[in-house]
Amino acid sequence: MLRAPLVAVPLATWLFLVAISGPLAWWEPLAAVGRGLAWLRFVCFFAAVVFWLFADEGDFRKVVICWGAVLAVVIVDGLVQGFFGTSLSGRPIFEGQRLTGPLKRPNIGRFVAFLFYPCLAAYLLHAGRALDARRMVALALVLAVVVFFTVFSAERSATLLGLATVTGASIFLMARGRWYTVAGLGAIAASYAISALAVMANARLQIRIAPTAGIAQDFWNSEYGELIRAAVTAWKVQPATGVGLGNFMRVCDAFEPELAFGCLAHPHNIYLEWLAEAGAPGLAGLAVFALIATVSVLLVLRLWKKRPLFASVAAVGTIPTLFPLVPSQSFFSNWPAILWWSSLALACATALHALRRAGDDLAERRAGDDVAERRAGDGGGGAA
Repeated sequence: MLRAPLVAVPLATWLFLVAISGPLAWWEPLAAVGRGLAWLRFVCFFAAVVFWLFADEGDFRKVVICWGAVLAVVIVDGLVQGFFGTSLSGRPIFEGQRLTGPLKRPNIGRFVAFLFYPCLAAYLLHAGRALDARRMVALALVLAVVVFFTVFSAERSATLLGLATVTGASIFLMARGRWYTVAGLGAIAASYAISALAVMANARLQIRIAPTAGIAQDFWNSEYGELIRAAVTAWKVQPATGVGLGNFMRVCDAFEPELAFGCLAHPHNIYLEWLAEAGAPGLAGLAVFALIATVSVLLVLRLWKKRPLFASVAAVGTIPTLFPLVPSQSFFSNWPAILWWSSLALACATALHALRRAGDDLAERRAGDDVAERRAGDGGGGAA
């Protein structure tokens, strides 16, 4: 397991963080090393989920069922909060605009966008062959509710990630031809129509549109544009090692004191965060790991002709976590990291499990064919 590229690359990157980047940090090296040491737990968690936890198919099914139940509770709680102002768990809407559901902060849309699509792929892996017309309709309704909920949460990143995932899966599905083209186009059209209608019918969401449009019109002078410049500035301070984990704000305050929106704790993009705090080698480690994870998941397209729906959904499993063109929370904070690693681990585990199962099925068929040929040969010899 340790030799597998999915584990070896993040382990090597972790060694760089604790052995080189941390000790040479621009500020408080011991603290930077401590943050790097703590990051190892996520690599161990990821490896355990991908290569051990889901090795047994029965355990895999139980985890998927539990995961789906949690998502259902969260969505119901969030919808009640959105319609009535207070969730079933007793939490009010965050600052009158964004949903929290049972959480303390407005991360519920991202929670659903990150976890639902890998969970859907895992469900299709186990139940896809038994899907009839009624179950397909039920799945379509569930997808519609999830798309609506991510928009209804008023989280811009969650909305973009959700729509990107649906669009990617639909494109793969349409490439299958025949009626799959109609299904894929229908999924894209329905998702964007639901999103538009949700915004048009809700003043709370319309309030979120105005600042988003302002950012798009003058991006480089917006808060996010400033953070990109600050991240590049921090990288230039120590390009080979980075300024050290957790030091972005200090470096930003020291070298970019005139930012209109001020310096924040992190650049709000995981790739920029790695570039600033771990330098070019750290970003390279993340990029290589992202490439390996993406390719590992895309290999499920080998099953595309036999199981197009499952393969199309599973193949886009890394979009919620690795799509670079959206603002994100800190990669090294507990809550975002738990969400990020859980989503990516389930996406990779589902793809690898599906490929392993397909290989086992092929081996069994070949073994059966060999037995049949030997029996036919024996029978032929006896007749002669």
